[in-house]
Amino acid sequence: MRYFLLLTLLWLAAAPRGQAQTPAQRRARYRYWEAPVDSLRQVLAGQRADTARLRTLLHLSHTPAVEAHLAEVVALTKKLHRPEHRAYRALLVGLKLRDKKSFAPALDSLQASVAAFDRLGQPASVALSRMRPLYDGLNQQAARRAYLYDKLAEYGQWGHPLSIASCYRALANYYRVQGDFNQAASYILRSAEIFRHFSRRQYYIDLSVAGAYYADWGNYSKARHYLQQMLTETRWPTLRPYALRMLGETYLREGNFAAALRAVDESLTASVVATGDTSRSQVVAALNDYAFGLVLKSAVLLAQGRVAEAGQVLPQAQHLRDSLRIPLNSTLGYFELDAAWARYYALRGQTQRAEQAWLHAYRQARELSTTPLRLAYLRELAGFYQARGQSAPAARYSLAAAALADTLERAQGAWHVAQYEVEQADRAQQARIATLRLAQVQDAARARRQRLVLGAVLAVLALIGGLVFVLWRGNRQQQRANALLNQLNAAVNTQKGALEIQRDQLNASLTELRTTQAQLIQKEKMASLGELTAGIAHEIQNPLNFVNNFSEVSSELLAELADEQARPERDAELEAELVDDLRQNMGKITQHGQRAASIVKGMLEHSQTRAGERLPTDVNRLCDESLRLAYQGLRAKDKSFSASLT
Repeated sequence: MRYFLLLTLLWLAAAPRGQAQTPAQRRARYRYWEAPVDSLRQVLAGQRADTARLRTLLHLSHTPAVEAHLAEVVALTKKLHRPEHRAYRALLVGLKLRDKKSFAPALDSLQASVAAFDRLGQPASVALSRMRPLYDGLNQQAARRAYLYDKLAEYGQWGHPLSIASCYRALANYYRVQGDFNQAASYILRSAEIFRHFSRRQYYIDLSVAGAYYADWGNYSKARHYLQQMLTETRWPTLRPYALRMLGETYLREGNFAAALRAVDESLTASVVATGDTSRSQVVAALNDYAFGLVLKSAVLLAQGRVAEAGQVLPQAQHLRDSLRIPLNSTLGYFELDAAWARYYALRGQTQRAEQAWLHAYRQARELSTTPLRLAYLRELAGFYQARGQSAPAARYSLAAAALADTLERAQGAWHVAQYEVEQADRAQQARIATLRLAQVQDAARARRQRLVLGAVLAVLALIGGLVFVLWRGNRQQQRANALLNQLNAAVNTQKGALEIQRDQLNASLTELRTTQAQLIQKEKMASLGELTAGIAHEIQNPLNFVNNFSEVSSELLAELADEQARPERDAELEAELVDDLRQNMGKITQHGQRAASIVKGMLEHSQTRAGERLPTDVNRLCDESLRLAYQGLRAKDKSFSASLT
């Protein structure tokens, strides 16, 4: 039983760590998750065949640029009778209904698209990610949570890692809106762990989102840890504005205004660089990043008391929000422009406009059920009315904020560390404990081996003692045997002399046999040399026949050319034809002369003492050359002979 336990622990220690990948994971690893959108678009621009275009478009369907090419994907899947047609058609219909603010029909279409992708065993990440604004518009957050948990249970049974990751990301956003940052950070980190195996880009996006959640939660060291991981990666410059802005917001909440302003300025610069992209969707995304950066910069300036500078920044952010129709809650975070205006008006003493801005911001947060913003704005309103001496509304908002804060604190935990990370730490601790237990088992086994070795040494010593006694007795017997051996040695020496005489006779016979064998070998070599000479003469005769034939023909052509030049009326075309024939004959003479030279070269190589090297040979070319040589040899002997070579 002990040995069985030891082998089991050794096997567990040697087994690869981490979860085993499902077949769906192994298939997904080889998809082009890392292909840049611009590269895919350049490839698409040069493709004309429907099959090739659809292949590239399907790769684009897993990128943020999916909506720009979705109509063509639907058309091509229908034209090529692809099974994905129904899923992409339902996705396109749902997105069009979303743009028309028909949230309920749009949600039905997106859910139908998810079901169609599920039947095909393909990831439905796009449809799942586009459902959030629909549930927000319908104010059905409980239904959204129930749907995501149902899909998560299904994908867990089927082993669809990317669809599972999409559910994790959607649940993370849901819990972030509810203000449960424990669950939000846990789910986004689970998504990052899955995307580590498929898309490094999405992996770092999820890490930066985790950093943003920790910043909202108040764990600033964790926030900086995850955001810095994103900022160390330089392969995706379009992702830097978000991470830099979240880092700036973290510094702002810590009160490090100088560091916050530096991070925000870097974010704005990165957003401006990204607007130079040729892709319209990426330019719009960069402008959204820029608008969020302006709002955060105004918040930093207001926190520093630089009201005039903030007044220059806020109109730019307002213009971008009106132009791009940026909502309060999006994938980039909360667009708190109304709160920034409220703080700006309050610092300028415009209390009525500040009150209107705060109430409008709180009303939007309440309509979208964004619990963290509701709590923050309730506290801001309580402080605002308290500063104005209006105790009744201040008390009302303070009580509401306290009740909401108690609800959130009960769900968060005291240490502000995601439950997922705690579970991961527990797993690591269990692994270390298992390692220590394995070491203990190995130490016990080593001690047992040492005891066995000690027993074996004692047994060997006993055997050595017995052997010494045996050797002593053997020595006595050896002395008696030596006398008999001396007698035998004398007889052996006599036989040895007779054997040496026989050996000398055999050596003489062997020398004679070797001489005879060398003579026979020399005769065989001479015979082989005669055959080789005859073969070489035959081989050289063929190219020489060609040279002679083409020389005779060339002489005849020269005579015809001389006759033609002697005529009063010369035929230039005939002369050119005769000259061309002469040139061809000269080429043939040179070719067959080189052939004869190669035969001679082969003879010289054959005469060398080193072993010949085997070289690869084109069999078709060898056969063709041999047949043509045979044909030309017959033509040299009989010019009337003619044959066709097939």
